[in-house]
Amino acid sequence: MKIGILGGTFDPIHNTHISMAREALSQLNLDKVFLIPSFCPPHKNSSLITNECHRVNMVKLAVAGLENISYSDFEIKHHLSYTADTLTALKEKHPTDELFFIIGGDSISTFISWYHPEIILEKANLVVVKRNDITLSAVEDNIAKIRKTFNIHSGKKIVLLNTDISSISSSFIRNNNIEECRSMLPKEVYEYIRDNGLYMGENKNCSWTVSEIDNDLKKLLSPHRYSHTLGVALTSKKMAENYGVNPNTAYLAGLLHDCAKYYTNEELLNTCKKNHIPVTQAEKNAPYLLHGKVGAFVAKTKYHIEDETVLSAITWHTTGKPQMTKLEQIVFCADYIEPGRDKQPNLVYLRGISMKDLDLLTFKIMSDTLNYLKSKNQVIDNYTRQGFEFYRKKVGED
Repeated sequence: MKIGILGGTFDPIHNTHISMAREALSQLNLDKVFLIPSFCPPHKNSSLITNECHRVNMVKLAVAGLENISYSDFEIKHHLSYTADTLTALKEKHPTDELFFIIGGDSISTFISWYHPEIILEKANLVVVKRNDITLSAVEDNIAKIRKTFNIHSGKKIVLLNTDISSISSSFIRNNNIEECRSMLPKEVYEYIRDNGLYMGENKNCSWTVSEIDNDLKKLLSPHRYSHTLGVALTSKKMAENYGVNPNTAYLAGLLHDCAKYYTNEELLNTCKKNHIPVTQAEKNAPYLLHGKVGAFVAKTKYHIEDETVLSAITWHTTGKPQMTKLEQIVFCADYIEPGRDKQPNLVYLRGISMKDLDLLTFKIMSDTLNYLKSKNQVIDNYTRQGFEFYRKKVGED
C-alpha cells in the first residue's frame, strides 16, 4: 500500500492541513493518508502546547467522514517525538508499505535541521506541498539544497506538489480572535474550540514554530547575519548530536542567539533599563555585548520560548562564563566556528577538535578571543576572563 503520513502538533488542526492531505491523496494516488498528532514536539515547550486530549479530539472531528483520510494515535501511543523514529517504527511494522511523509512548503526550509533527516529520507518519500505563502522558486531552491546535502538524485525520494493551498498557520489562529478565524477551521473543530474555551483568555497559546521564527528572523536580520545565524544553528545541532544534547533544542538556541543583533547600542541599553536587565560596567562601555541578554529577553517575550536552557545559551553566547552547561558551550563555540566564519585565527584547528573535546574547544576560543580583544585594546568582560581561567584549569593548560 501507498501510505501518506501528515504529522504535526495540530494545535489546532485547520483547513490547510486537510487540503494538504487531500492533495497528496489525489495527486499521488495514495491508498490512505494518516494524520498523526505529535506526542511532544522536541523543539517546543510542552507547557505551551494544548493538552493532547483536545488536539486528538480536534483531529478526529476534522477527518470524520473524509474518505481515506484518518486519524492515527501512533506517536502518542508509542511516546514518539521525532519523525525519524516514527517513520522507522512504522516501516518496521509495515515493511511492504511505501511511505510518503507530507510536509508544507513553509517548513521545508528547516528540514535539514530536523533530527536525523537522512533517516526520514531513507524510510519515506518526502512530499512537499507548496502553499501560497512561499514562492515556487523558494521551495525548489530548498529542495535542491536537500538533494545536494543528502546526495539525492533528481526525481527520486522528493516530490513537489505545486498547489495554491492557502497559507493558514496554527499560530495565527492561536494568536487571534477565534471568531475571526472561523473560516480557517473545519466547522466541527471551530465548534469544539468555542465550546471548550481553547485559545481564549487563560488558555491563550502564543508559541511560535521554528519555521515561523526562521521566517521572522530572515526579515529582520541582514542577509549576512541571517546566513551566519543558520550556520550557528546547524553547527549547534551537529555538535549537540555528538555530545548527547537534544539537537532540536540546540538548533533553536543557535537560531535565536542573534535575534537582537539588529538592535542599536542605544536600543540595547534602553531595553535593559526598561525591563530591569542588569548591565555590567563592561557592557555599558561596549553595549553590543548586551545582544545576548537582550536576545534572551526577546526570545522569551516575543517568541514565547520558556525553556531556560535555551534562554541561558542565548544569554551567554557573547561572553561565555565559568561552568557553562554543554548547551551553553555548544552555542558559544558554534558562534565562533560556523562554516561562514573566515577571519578568526586557528579555525582549521578549532573545527578539527570541535567533535572531540568540548572543554578544550571552549578554552581555545576564549584564549583566541582574549588575545584579539587585547590586541585591539577593546573592552573585555569579566565573565570572559573568569571563563578563560576556569577552562584553562579544567583542560590542564599552563
